[in-house]
Parts: sequence; C-alpha cells; structure tokens
Amino acid sequence: MRNRYNNDLNSLKDMDKELMELIILCYDKIDLYLENNNNRNLKEVVDLDNDITMNASEIERFCFELLALQQPVASDLRFLQMSIKLASTYKRMASHLSQASNIMLEYKLDDKEEDFIKRFLANQKKMAKDSITSFVTIDNDLALKSMEDDEINNHLFVEAINYIAQLNKQNSIDAIELSEKVLLYKYFERLGDRLARVGDLATRL
Repeated sequence: MRNRYNNDLNSLKDMDKELMELIILCYDKIDLYLENNNNRNLKEVVDLDNDITMNASEIERFCFELLALQQPVASDLRFLQMSIKLASTYKRMASHLSQASNIMLEYKLDDKEEDFIKRFLANQKKMAKDSITSFVTIDNDLALKSMEDDEINNHLFVEAINYIAQLNKQNSIDAIELSEKVLLYKYFERLGDRLARVGDLATRL
C-alpha cells in the first residue's frame, strides 16, 4: 500500500513537470510567432489555456485524494499542499499567456517591442525550467536563483512601459492601443511573478 502511495507522489511530480512543459510550449509558440508572424502560433497558445487549466485541476483532485486516503508525514503533507498551490499558479499563468496572445493578435508589435517580448521569453523560459526543477528535486539554491531572476522581468516591464509612453508623446500610438500594450507587458511581468512563486513554493518543501 505504501509503495503505491510513493508511486503516486512520484506521478504527481511527473504531472507537475508535464504542466510546466506545456507552459514552456506556450512560450515557444510565442517565440515562433515573433519569427514567422504566423497567427496560428498565438491561437495555439490560447487553445492551450484550456488544456493547462484542466490538467491543473486534475493535479488538485489527485492531491486532495491523497490527503483524504493517506496519512502523509510532514514532508509529504507539505509537498501535497504546495502542489495544490502550484496547480493554481499554473492556471493563472495559462490565463496570462492566453490574454497576452490575444493582444498580440490584435495589435502588431514594432521591432523594439518584439525585442522586449523576446527578452521576456528568454528569461522566463529559463525561470520556468529552473523553478520546476527546484520544486521536484527540492533544490533550495536553484529556487532562490529562479526567484532572483524575476528582477530581470521587473526591469524589462519598466523599460517597455517607458518606450510606449514615449510613442504616445509622439502620437505614434493611440490611447486604446497604449492601454492594451500596457496590459500586454503587465501580463509578462505577472508571469515572472508566478514563476518566482514556483521557486518560493520550492523553498517551503
């Protein structure tokens, strides 16, 4: 019976990793869009929102089932509790990626804006890989490093907002597009916060 429980815990770790792989796939598809300007890539990110949300809900269900049917020791209990929180984080990340993609479908980015997004993507893909690795292996140092990398996102956000504010002063962007692009960069800034959250959860295991 205990062997099955341990196998279930390992399966849960695999589910956590597979979901982060879907998040990274979303980043990859946005990267592809920036390379080939094919809207299909962004629409696939929007479609993945539902898949990630459903899989995250399955993780939550599995965790609650283990909590109800087993008597987890302190370390296992923390892992299950943090996995539930992680599932919620995945849902928010999927929503942010979907909303950001919808904005990019509506409004074209200039070269400078594309560079901002590419820099967000590069940093956040690294954070995604490091944070989930720290979570499943309980690597505190890697978790702290992934959290520190969120500062890059914060600086990028300020840089991007200052750039579009300058475009507004030059009357190169209208008010609606300005507000939508503020949201676009805010979604990426929040994505960084969510990835740092994964690292934070790892430090609590």
